Amino acid sequence: MTPLKLAVLPALLALSLCQTTTAGTAASATLQATFVVQEACTIISQRNITQVRCQHNTPYLLHQQATPSGTGLVTVTF
Repeated sequence: MTPLKLAVLPALLALSLCQTTTAGTAASATLQATFVVQEACTIISQRNITQVRCQHNTPYLLHQQATPSGTGLVTVTF
């Protein structure tokens, strides 16, 4: 064999092994990620009507309670 064939042969062998071991197999990996969600909400409360408008339509829960002074207490939970 010529020196050129001897130099190319290991590279071809390695390439063929890589193709046969990765073909038809599934791989999985674990990844840690940190997300920061920035949200802006406007809460308007007038005459016992409370409106919440969030920039990204974040779900929320309104809970209204009566207080001893007669005014309503509205709690907004995101």
